[in-house]
Amino acid sequence: MNGLVREIFAQILGEKKTEIILFLAQNADENGFICIKISQICEQTSASKPTVIETIKLLESRKIFERVKNGIYRFKNLKNLDYKPASATILD
Repeated sequence: MNGLVREIFAQILGEKKTEIILFLAQNADENGFICIKISQICEQTSASKPTVIETIKLLESRKIFERVKNGIYRFKNLKNLDYKPASATILD
């Protein structure tokens, strides 16, 4: 994610929530699964437990993330889990 896009998301969601979402996305496997405990997310992102839980609930409310069981989460309902946007080009 380039600096401008990250700044936009940070302004909308807050810097910590943006950081947590990026961490989860970067650590998910090719099927969207991530095996991690909330305490580990807190440690890795230097975020508080309430912030991590609030961020997970936000993703769940948008129906793009779910808790499969304790310590196992999954991104879902996304068209392409490994989507990598092309760099923007300016047309003359």
